[in-house]
Amino acid sequence: MLSTNRGTKVPKARSKLFLGTAGLLSFSLALAGVATSASASSTPKATAGQEVAAAKKFVAPFLKVPTTIGVKVPLKTAPPKHKLFIYFECDVSQCAVENTSLAQAAALVGWRYKAITYQDANPATLVAAMAQGLQMKPAAVALSGIPEVLWATQYAAYKAAHVPIITGYEGPETTKFPIIGNIGGPSDVGKFGTIVANWLIAHSNAKANVLSVEVSSYPILQVGSNKFASTLAAGCKACKLTALDLTIPEIMSGAVNSTIVTALQRDPTIKYVYMCDGAFADGLTSALNAAGLSNIQIVGQAADTTQLTALKAGNTAIKAFTALALNYGSYLMIDLAARWMEGMKASPSDGGLPAQLLVHGGTFKVSDSFDQPANFRAQFKKLWKLG
Repeated sequence: MLSTNRGTKVPKARSKLFLGTAGLLSFSLALAGVATSASASSTPKATAGQEVAAAKKFVAPFLKVPTTIGVKVPLKTAPPKHKLFIYFECDVSQCAVENTSLAQAAALVGWRYKAITYQDANPATLVAAMAQGLQMKPAAVALSGIPEVLWATQYAAYKAAHVPIITGYEGPETTKFPIIGNIGGPSDVGKFGTIVANWLIAHSNAKANVLSVEVSSYPILQVGSNKFASTLAAGCKACKLTALDLTIPEIMSGAVNSTIVTALQRDPTIKYVYMCDGAFADGLTSALNAAGLSNIQIVGQAADTTQLTALKAGNTAIKAFTALALNYGSYLMIDLAARWMEGMKASPSDGGLPAQLLVHGGTFKVSDSFDQPANFRAQFKKLWKLG
């Protein structure tokens, strides 16, 4: 049976999934009930060989480059022209990527586009931006990463104006009007956690001892960590997991790598590290080497260019990561808005983000956005009946 140790605390760094510092503090209080313990269930009758075989079978499709977008149903008609779409843009790099791709997608469907900036660490500036945006009579608006509890005062006004809000990369949230979608939310992050866990079962021959670096103050990241842990528990009775929960002050102090090193030195039997967000793994390989821990292997979600570069180079420590499709996610936001305008139903994730596990020798580009399928823009254009 999977043994777990989920009481240890560890440091933190800015999440690549758009979660601001002030937002995290408030959101962690609002969603303190998010589960953090792994299921201890397993399949008692399965042998290690059967567990490995099942894990390999599960992972196999996700080692291939995606060729089709997740949205399958075409719009009824081409989107109505000249609608105004507003994006509330935070001041971190990922929001800048989204701004560029949202502007591109909006232009493709013939909409007017406006970005209104706010300060990620000051939620009051988002509330002001949302109030300003509503005065411009938009057809739909979008924002990423900042918890809904920090801008919920805008619900009533947007509902009264019948203006939908599309969020991205949020933890568990309300999905009733005016919120109509959450791109890159729990369903995507949970799926990625399951993929990584199965790869780890197969790679370790069903005997992995892993340190799971978590950030329970970021509910969206904890969803992925919980799914990783429960998948490992269900599919690998001999695997072991120790959870390291980073706190915001620890992360901001820059002590993430040293705390991970300390945890690994405390238990020399641990050979794998799972990172809930690749941003937290920057510099970790060097820290491990300096501590004489060169036999540790690192896996996780949301690889940034540091992990992607290491994977391309065949780095012996960085083994397997999923990546974040920011540009693709922007097209999903426009797709959701168009479907809402046409009275069409869609899930909050709208087909989900593309899923590929990036490993040594895999086919992928080093980029700040995982843009697969390579022709996803053309596929959306066809879906939107734009010729």
